[in-house]
Amino acid sequence: MKKTTLILITIIGLGLLYSCEKQLKDPVLDMSQAVEPTILAPENGSEFILLEENADSIFATFQWTAATYDLSDIESVKYIIYMDIADSSFNDMKEIGSTTETSFSLTVAEMNSKLLSLKLETGVARDIEFKVYAYINNETTYSDLYSTVFTFNATPYESSSGDYPKLWVPGDYQGWSPADAPNIYSFNNDGIFTGYLYFPEGGTYEFKFTSDPDWDHTNYGVGADSLILDTDPGAGNLTVPGPGGYQVVVDINNLTWSYTAENWGVIGEFTSWAEDIDMEWDAENNYLTLTYDVPDATDNRFKFRANDSWDVNLGDNDPPDGFLVQGGVDIPIPAPGVYTFNLILDGPVPTYEFIAQ
Repeated sequence: MKKTTLILITIIGLGLLYSCEKQLKDPVLDMSQAVEPTILAPENGSEFILLEENADSIFATFQWTAATYDLSDIESVKYIIYMDIADSSFNDMKEIGSTTETSFSLTVAEMNSKLLSLKLETGVARDIEFKVYAYINNETTYSDLYSTVFTFNATPYESSSGDYPKLWVPGDYQGWSPADAPNIYSFNNDGIFTGYLYFPEGGTYEFKFTSDPDWDHTNYGVGADSLILDTDPGAGNLTVPGPGGYQVVVDINNLTWSYTAENWGVIGEFTSWAEDIDMEWDAENNYLTLTYDVPDATDNRFKFRANDSWDVNLGDNDPPDGFLVQGGVDIPIPAPGVYTFNLILDGPVPTYEFIAQ
């Protein structure tokens, strides 16, 4: 009996020792000792008139003091700068940016897009409130801290016709060179960018979005989820499943993105409307192209079709004007012969070229 009691005492003692060690290894976060960030810039009450000729210039650098917690082994602190129209209680707040640093810069064009996403009227000054949200960037919970709210006054502009805000898309497929990367555009100047990207076979199919044709401004990498964006400079690369064409949508207001595989072909009377003739990507001209010897046929017509399906098919308007529309009318071919078909997807509305050779 004494031996059994001794064994039990030993087990209990070891359990208590392990429990003490675990408590030492897993300290409890005391939020009463935490200190929220304090905004340093821009100054409360600052005024900004945004001008399109300054679109590529820095709008402002948001700066704040570091948030502090009573833990010594914090992995990192993440900061998100939020904004909304003054006196709206941040009910429809938009993200200005996120980082693990204590400052964040963005261009005039980026800020203009974010302001317009709040449905502000161009040319009209409005008071905008902003605040910094901080939290520990690991598994610790209940670490939320908010700065006091500051205000700035801003007047957004309306982009001139055809000059749309854009993002660059550097990646492994083009040598990770932002200056030479294709663009996607915000055609409604609302912080939502769309465009068509083509990834040739080979490589990793990894890429990022950048606000400028360099790595020195805002870069959008992968966030907590594969379709969530993160502006942290250390964020990983985004990726698509494999080679081919993709229609992408990027929402910098909510830091999300999506993609849809779209591989295009030409279909028409000369193929008995049965199957597509695949188009190829012309990287130099940034469009899809096909040169084909069209045989003689009765009432020769054609359309552009994605993924060998009628779900996405583009025809002309009626009367024809060179602009494509989903489910539009068939495009006539005047006579048999060799033609080049070009499908241009980098504008607000798809267009095409149909050229006799």
